[in-house]
Amino acid sequence: MKGRILIALALVCALAPVVRAAADIADPYEVLERYYEALGGLGRVKAEETVHFEATLSVAGLEGTIHHWEARPDRSRTEVDLVVFTQTTGDNGEVAWEVGMNGKLRIEQDPNVLARREVSRRLALFEHLDPASDIFTVSLEGIEQIDGADCYVVKVASESDHVERVWYIDVADFLMRKSIDKQPNMQQHAVHSDYREVGGVLHAFRQDIEMLPIGQTQVIVITQLETGVDIDPALFERPTGDARDFIFTDGSDRADVPCQYIERHIFLPVTVSCREGLWVLDSGASASVIDREFAESLGLELSGEIKGQGAGNTVDVAFTTLPPFSVQGIEFEEQQVAVIEFVDLFRRISDLEVVGVLGYDFLSRFVTRVDYANNMLTFYDPEEFEYEGGGTVLDAPLKENLFSVEAAVDGVHKGRWMLDLGAGGMTFHAPYAKEHNLASKEGVYGVGFGAGGRIMHYRSRYETVEFGGYTVERPRISMAGSDGEMEGAFSGGELVGNLGNTLFRHFVLYLDYENQQVVVEKGDDFGTEFPWDRSGLQLWRPEEACEVLYVSPGTPADEAGFHEGDTVLSINGIDVDRFGGLLSLRAMLREEAGTEYFFEVVRDGKRKELKLVLRDLL
Repeated sequence: MKGRILIALALVCALAPVVRAAADIADPYEVLERYYEALGGLGRVKAEETVHFEATLSVAGLEGTIHHWEARPDRSRTEVDLVVFTQTTGDNGEVAWEVGMNGKLRIEQDPNVLARREVSRRLALFEHLDPASDIFTVSLEGIEQIDGADCYVVKVASESDHVERVWYIDVADFLMRKSIDKQPNMQQHAVHSDYREVGGVLHAFRQDIEMLPIGQTQVIVITQLETGVDIDPALFERPTGDARDFIFTDGSDRADVPCQYIERHIFLPVTVSCREGLWVLDSGASASVIDREFAESLGLELSGEIKGQGAGNTVDVAFTTLPPFSVQGIEFEEQQVAVIEFVDLFRRISDLEVVGVLGYDFLSRFVTRVDYANNMLTFYDPEEFEYEGGGTVLDAPLKENLFSVEAAVDGVHKGRWMLDLGAGGMTFHAPYAKEHNLASKEGVYGVGFGAGGRIMHYRSRYETVEFGGYTVERPRISMAGSDGEMEGAFSGGELVGNLGNTLFRHFVLYLDYENQQVVVEKGDDFGTEFPWDRSGLQLWRPEEACEVLYVSPGTPADEAGFHEGDTVLSINGIDVDRFGGLLSLRAMLREEAGTEYFFEVVRDGKRKELKLVLRDLL
């Protein structure tokens, strides 16, 4: 699950309305002036320096509460409790922080989030009302109907944080009926209703919120609200403690855990309720995840059904309490984890039985060393760890629990990329690829899968990628989507793309969540030219039989006459089931250029013989 589960909070206040028929206003600042006039005057609104409220929260079958405190312009604390999902966020005016559902503290260092934080502070100081503002551009976009009411559409944009705020203000009473916050990779649409007076000020006691593109809806209903209250400043301070829910079984401060690097992913065994299963290590997962089928087989109780953002599209997410579990040398207490369906996916594309994903909630407990060449993971106690090697230390601010790092492709495509151990390869995000016309570069089409479904990609060859002070030659990098259009985690506009394991396997990486840093060392396989597919043929097993999943145009598979849906019976006269499964078949398709295979397939009930001759594709 790439990205995070989103809980939104939209707040708007209004005073007693003054009814005016003034649909002919052309100046956006006059609309805002009337808005605050209808609120009883700007001075009274500014006097609301502190706010505290309690509310109910309903989201996709989950019912919970919100407690919120703020001291304007820049101190706040919000506690969300959905029983199976809890989250506390805060800001003491100097640092913003978050405690996730498993008690892990994260300090906000993502530059994009910090920019939005500063703009929000200046909004709270009412700088958007100044036509000479150096950050806000205010415009009147016309009149639109919201639930049958004509509303002025006022846009408040700020280049510094790349956010566009659209306010729909009723032409009759100047109350705000709806607001939209448009960020590069998401939008929040909030309908405000049930205005009630508190201390001479009307507040919207109900907010119906939709998060796009995931389509998640939330309803917030305020049950108690008070303003001008005394709030202890300590409430806004970050917690002094942190999650400590694991032990190293040998009493030391580290554990070496052998892993398997299979088809560009890292797997390791995890034991839950005396059952050992294969889990993926994925720094691109904002939460740890268990497969729904496996969770039900363990008798775990599932709650909720909310929307999360997967690699390909949105995905339905439930929650459960994972019993105490262990990785070789480490024992964990029970954890809250997300639940999605994915075990069938791994079976179909790799014959592997994968039952879970170890993401942020697991990895953030440690400093993690990943040695790709030697198939070894080392988990260090962050309180005892001190790096003493000669590698490059990179600043890697966490963006919604995921590392972002600097990298450059061909010296041109520079910027921040997501560091994603769950990604098989490097991928340009769709908006970046579209803006830079990367689809015009020679390449090969393919199909991938992730939480959220099937993903089309277009892979091209580039000259270099610079990462951590090192240069890797001739990388293959994909473009998410077939034409630059994409939904899901690869649709974000704030990062250049994802860095994945085809790059990382050249290195040894240290992931330091406590300090939001990544250390990069040369690995034993640095500079190795690893084999790639030379066929353009992708196989899978949707049921029992081996079938053709995809045929890339203009490749040997296309020229040989393969069609999607062909059932493979034999290769070189040998029954396909005797080759050891999909992983072995995939390895065969990476053999030297010129290698010949004779396939027997069934199409529409008829047997066909097809000759496949491998060649370099890029």
